[in-house]
Amino acid sequence: MKKRSTKEIKQQARVALQGHYGIVILGLLAVYGANLIGSNLSSKLFAGNSPLDLILSEIFLLVVSLIVGIISAGLGYMLLNISRGKEFKLADLGYFFKNQPDRVIIAGFVLAVIQVVTSIPFYYVSYTKSSLILSEEVSLEVQIQTLGTILGVLAICTVLNFLISIPFAMTYFLMADDLELGGIQALKESAGLMKGNILRYIWLNISFIPLLFLSVFTFYIALFWIMPYMEMSMTTFYRD
Repeated sequence: MKKRSTKEIKQQARVALQGHYGIVILGLLAVYGANLIGSNLSSKLFAGNSPLDLILSEIFLLVVSLIVGIISAGLGYMLLNISRGKEFKLADLGYFFKNQPDRVIIAGFVLAVIQVVTSIPFYYVSYTKSSLILSEEVSLEVQIQTLGTILGVLAICTVLNFLISIPFAMTYFLMADDLELGGIQALKESAGLMKGNILRYIWLNISFIPLLFLSVFTFYIALFWIMPYMEMSMTTFYRD
């Protein structure tokens, strides 16, 4: 069967979302809200700059990411049901809490390790250079250059994490379709599915950049439409 083009995938996603934007937005808010709460708790519980505080903060954020991963997998399950015209409800977000959550935790742990490893350069530069930004003894020019260096390294680490994680992008969808599929096996099957499809996946993501850029001019209000559109497009890509 011929693979759908990016345009066709996005068109099918828009059709699937008709009348369902509200519940998808609520699902996304639950995922992002849980992440935000976890990040805020981490910054308050481990507010220091010592190596111990940084390590404890990362451990705490890892636990949060694993919990959020279970919710994210539930969101994927709900999106699949919507896309296939099946019965769905907001409670689908908790689907994996009741259906072998250890599978998601194992897969999520692997993905979290990838994120941590690819973020090491940022952590190092941020830890060693951040004091210069706050110092009153250095010039404004040096502070701006330091901030630029930190943001540049962050951008590189983010892109690196995205590229390394691409083969595993279908993991949660696969587990939603097969309750017997373990976490490691799901990662392997995702990598197998993505062979020959990585460039298509990258291009699908890139195609949303103009919309994300334009959302700035709506004070990001447009994201309430764009993010469900993106998520359903990724769901349609999986089905394709």
